[in-house]
Amino acid sequence: MSHPVILFEGVGKKFRRSLKADLLYGFQDASRSLFRRKPLEHLRSDEFWALRDISFTAGAGECIGIIGPNGAGKSTLLKLVNGDYRPDRGRIAMRGRIKSLIRLGTGLQPMLTGRENIYIQCAQLGLDKRATDATLDEIVAFAGLEKTLDAPVRHYSDGMYARLEFSIATCLPTDILLVDEVLAVGDIAFQIRCLERLDSLKCNGTTVLFVSHSEMTIRHVADHCLLLFDGEALAFGETDKVFLKYYQSIGYLDRQLKPLGTSPEIPADFAGVASIRALAVKGQENAGGVKVFTGQPVDFEVSYFASVPVDSAGLVLQFWNQADILIATTHSDTDGHRLSLKPDGGRLRLALPFLSLIPGIYRVAGGFVSAGDWLGYGGHLLTLVVAQKQGQAYEGLISIEAKVSNAE
Repeated sequence: MSHPVILFEGVGKKFRRSLKADLLYGFQDASRSLFRRKPLEHLRSDEFWALRDISFTAGAGECIGIIGPNGAGKSTLLKLVNGDYRPDRGRIAMRGRIKSLIRLGTGLQPMLTGRENIYIQCAQLGLDKRATDATLDEIVAFAGLEKTLDAPVRHYSDGMYARLEFSIATCLPTDILLVDEVLAVGDIAFQIRCLERLDSLKCNGTTVLFVSHSEMTIRHVADHCLLLFDGEALAFGETDKVFLKYYQSIGYLDRQLKPLGTSPEIPADFAGVASIRALAVKGQENAGGVKVFTGQPVDFEVSYFASVPVDSAGLVLQFWNQADILIATTHSDTDGHRLSLKPDGGRLRLALPFLSLIPGIYRVAGGFVSAGDWLGYGGHLLTLVVAQKQGQAYEGLISIEAKVSNAE
């Protein structure tokens, strides 16, 4: 894509959990900007990443479906495109006019009638009265509000709000259209008309970012999909493959595995003779989860504590998905390597040359074992966010490393 209409490069947006922190850090950030100092890269107390390291492109006439669970960052992404927020990291580039349908009813004046709102909204779109007169009948017919056109909008239902807003916003072609669950409150007949209108806008070159929890709607209108989980981009690509990643990430496809014994009983957390104090991925912060990629090497740094010397122990890490299915385990005993743990603790390094986990969010648990018994166990040592590089595709529960050569 030579000239994308929307470009996201490593975009991140963070928020604060309290008003006090918001005011304090806002003043600090403004001061740093005033003196032309670089923004802080790390998170401070009461801060969290709503979006982190998001990259994708969208071309003219393309629709990107944005999917993921509630709180994943979908609406935040649209507000970044709309200019409501500024990114704290990365770069956003856009070309053309933007029309948004993000918050239901915010573009309408409740004390005015539907007709008066149409003239006001069309004026904001650049239409004069004569042009609005020419398109008024089309807007009203599409919204199906002929009988209530001259009633105050405050008497409209949510569905009527959505129909009027969508009809006004799409009466003229625009360069970028942002849609966030507006169609969810409309009836089936109206949703079908909206999808047909979106197809028409795409044919005229409009780029659409479309957020919805309706798989049917996304599959109809989206050319590609972006999957968000806890602010991270787990996958971007063909709609079918991204929805498969979505189902795998939430464990929907794995529920039938529980009766087969792949989900052993989870032990209770206990410190015991030896336990893991902290688990980290080398070179990354742990706040909000650590992002890694399928097929890439990963180095874990383990900080442990032992109350007494332990001559022979094994280090075990477990990787559980969002459905509490145990997907993979790594054990230092596999190659016959036993660990000697010093009293008062120390640090260990565990290297995975090839991360076999497919894209998803995993809870890393584990501890030390000896003679088949746990010496200590931590049920949530780290949240691991596994993503995929663009152009790569992984299916199943794990990815197996392989080398192919010509047979002699």
